[in-house]
Amino acid sequence: MPFDPSSLSFESLNSFNVITVGLLTAVVILVILPFRDPLASVPGPFWARWSPAWMVYHALKGDMHRKMIQLHDKYGSIVRTGPYEVSIADPDAIQLIYGAGASFKKSDWYSVWQGRRKFDLFAERDASVHSTNRRFVNSIYSFSGLLEFEPYLDNVLSVFLSRLSQMDTQRIDMGYWAQLFAFDVIGELTFSKRFGFIDEGTDKGTFVHIDGALQSAAWIGQVPWLYWVHDWLSPWIGNHLKITNRHGLLREISAREVSQRNSVPSSHPDMLDKFMDVHRNHPGQFDIAAVMSMAASNIFAGSDTTAISIGAILYYLCKYPQHKEKLMEEIFAEADAGRIGRTNVPYKVARDMPYLQACIQEGLRCHPAVGMSLPRVVPPGGLAVNGVHIPGGVS
Repeated sequence: MPFDPSSLSFESLNSFNVITVGLLTAVVILVILPFRDPLASVPGPFWARWSPAWMVYHALKGDMHRKMIQLHDKYGSIVRTGPYEVSIADPDAIQLIYGAGASFKKSDWYSVWQGRRKFDLFAERDASVHSTNRRFVNSIYSFSGLLEFEPYLDNVLSVFLSRLSQMDTQRIDMGYWAQLFAFDVIGELTFSKRFGFIDEGTDKGTFVHIDGALQSAAWIGQVPWLYWVHDWLSPWIGNHLKITNRHGLLREISAREVSQRNSVPSSHPDMLDKFMDVHRNHPGQFDIAAVMSMAASNIFAGSDTTAISIGAILYYLCKYPQHKEKLMEEIFAEADAGRIGRTNVPYKVARDMPYLQACIQEGLRCHPAVGMSLPRVVPPGGLAVNGVHIPGGVS
C-alpha cells in the first residue's frame, strides 16, 4: 500500500518529533559529546560533567569539605567536579598551581568576592594589578612587621585567660570563645582597640554576617553571573544572597575607624597606622577606599581562620588526651626553666618547642581553616598531573 502523507495526524507527527529529538539528544550526550570532551577521561560524579549544579548543591548543603575527600578516596588524585573544573589532591601540584610566580590565574569564582571594589588583594584576578597592590602592604604583613604587634596580642590573651578563669566551673563552647578571642585580637592589632567580645561574652550579631557571606560565596562562586544579576536587581529586591555582608557591616566598621583616626590617635602602633602611612605616601594608588578594604579584610579573613584553627587544635588535644599530656609536659618544662610565664609564650620560645609546633601543624593539617575550593585557571599550555593532561582554560 503506497504511503499517504495525509493519513498522518498532527498528534502523531508531534509524538514522532518528540521521540526523534529525544533520541538524537541522547545520542549526542551519551555518544558524541564524550569524544569531544577534553575532560572525558577524568572520573567524577555523573552530573558534575554536565552542569555546575552539582557543585552548587553541595556548596549549599555545606558538605563540600567532606564530599571532596570522599571523591578523592574513590577516584584518586584528580576528580572532575564540573563541566570545566577538576579537583586535584596532589602535594606536588600545590606549589605549581598556587606558588609565587605561578601562571595559574584566579577564576571567575573570585569576582563575587570583589564585587565593584577596585582594591582587594584576595579577590584581584589581574596578576599585574595584584602584584602592584601587594607591594604597598608587603612589609606590613611580613614576619618582622607582624612580630611588632606581639605585646598587644599578649594583652588580649591576658584578658581572655582572665575571662575564662571566671567560668572555670561552667561548660562553655571553646570554639565560640576562640572566635570571640580572635576578633578582639584583630581589633587590637588593626585599630588599637578590642571589639569587647571577650568582656561581654557575645559577638553582638557579627558572626552571622560573616557566616552568611562565606556560605553564599561558596555556591554563588560556581555561578558568578548570578551575583551580577543580583547586584543589578539589589536596589529593588535587597540583599538576599548575603555575600554583600562582606562589603556591608565590616566595611562600616572600617569606615568608622578610618574616619576617627585623624581626630583620635591610636594608643599604640597598629596596622591602620601603617595603612594610613601607605595612603599618605601613595594617595593616587592607595586611596582611602584601599585603606578601608585592607582593614575590613583583616577582620573578615584574619579572625575567622584564626578562630577555626585554634578551635580545631584544642579539639584534637581534648580528643587525644595522651598528646595533650605530652604537650603539657613540654610547657611545664619551659615554665620551670623560666622561659615562659603563666599567661603567654613568647614566639621566640614557642618556635623552638617541637611538640607544640607538631600539635599546631597537625591540627592545621587535619582541619584546614578554609573549607571551600580556591580555583585557579589552567594556562593555555595545559597541565600534566600524574599522567593526566588537563587543557588550558579548565579551573
